Amino acid sequence: MEKYTVIQSEHVSKYLVVLCRHFARKVESTWDDEKGEVHFPVGKAYMATDVTKNTLTIRCVAENEQKVNGVIAVIDSHVHMFSRRETLQLTWHSA
Repeated sequence: MEKYTVIQSEHVSKYLVVLCRHFARKVESTWDDEKGEVHFPVGKAYMATDVTKNTLTIRCVAENEQKVNGVIAVIDSHVHMFSRRETLQLTWHSA
């Protein structure tokens, strides 16, 4: 099961790095300024920026809907925690 969201912001590279660095404290995470991958116990999150469009696409992948929703809940709460200066509305779509 896979769901994704696209964040529109001038700070997408910053969000990618901050999120991956934060998650790396507890789970396996790899990243650079353009892409990142986080391995949660229930599933994975893949992040990719497109700086020409100021977008960050986050794909959450897990073996079933309950687990993918668990990954989404973690991503949602942390995006909102790190985006205090701007209001980001995350809309998740099935892939």
